[in-house]
Amino acid sequence: MTARSRLAAAAAALLLSGCAGQRREVSLTGEPSIERAFDLLATARDGRPLLKFLRKRPVRFEYANTPGLCHKFSLDTGTIYLPPEYRASDKVLALALARAAEVYRLYVYTGLREPIAEEEEISALLQARLAVELGVTNEDFDRVKGPDPVKASFCAYVLGGTRYAMEQARRRALSSDPDCQFPLDTVENQRLWLERIRKSLDDGSFYQLLQDRDLLRVKRGTLTMAEAMKNEAALRGLPAYEVYRYQRTFYDTQSDIVARMEKARAAAVREDERWRAARKGILEQVREEFSACPLPVD
Repeated sequence: MTARSRLAAAAAALLLSGCAGQRREVSLTGEPSIERAFDLLATARDGRPLLKFLRKRPVRFEYANTPGLCHKFSLDTGTIYLPPEYRASDKVLALALARAAEVYRLYVYTGLREPIAEEEEISALLQARLAVELGVTNEDFDRVKGPDPVKASFCAYVLGGTRYAMEQARRRALSSDPDCQFPLDTVENQRLWLERIRKSLDDGSFYQLLQDRDLLRVKRGTLTMAEAMKNEAALRGLPAYEVYRYQRTFYDTQSDIVARMEKARAAAVREDERWRAARKGILEQVREEFSACPLPVD
């Protein structure tokens, strides 16, 4: 190897090591308490893959300055907001962080344009498993003042099982709570809307369906009015000969997104049932500790 070749090789190695160093130093938050929550997740079996994903697809985690014991998304700015009340317990904060991160992971994986109820169902299961892995106690939950939805979700999982926990997560996601960006949409509604989109290819209602959809997203707080107006202008600015092709592509793309969400939900249920079957003894002990949990009345 010539001197010039050795120099080029050394420079390339230095560049690669520098890039690797930058990847390791990805900053997900400026809050020390949230950093501690990340450290806790790194000790859990279900937490490590989530952290690996966040390093690849970074998003900022900050504390919200608005009411509501819930995570909130501003995905257009790449920020997820957590309730400041969870500062009182590193473990409960870690659970809240993990649930929000799982919703974000599903958002990226599926290609959905906004959070939906099924993501809350799946993330509730992950959050509960992490609570068991991290050994969360009643004392940890008691550090958080006020009615804590993290504890309520965990109790539903421990005392009622996988399906019951998902039902409760869905019920909350469909409730009217603007502070928490609820109610969310559902896969069922997405399917119905897509059927209307399919029919609109022939009846000319495509523009109106997309406009109505964006206005609903504006109402939910997942889209700004300026963005909705921009979307409408871009669509109506298409040449007539491109509109039909755009409609077909849009329908096919959205159908694939919904199918991925359904697949992810089914896989999450199977994984959770396997996890519970392998930890029957541990779950019995946890049930004893949390036996006094009040469950919601159906």
